[in-house]
Amino acid sequence: MDKKSYSALAMDAMHRASKKAAEKAAALDLSIPVWKDDKIILVKAKDKLQKYAQHDRRLEL
Repeated sequence: MDKKSYSALAMDAMHRASKKAAEKAAALDLSIPVWKDDKIILVKAKDKLQKYAQHDRRLEL
């Protein structure tokens, strides 16, 4: 495998871990810290999961 393959695998793993954390936080009705516009804001985990679902649907097309 070349370096590009390893970096793609690492990015995929980080995305899976982020989604898994959002699922656990949503089950507990928690918020997730997100970096946006040079600030850290708290986003409801359920909202974040909806964003992941929309992204996954776009990838399936």
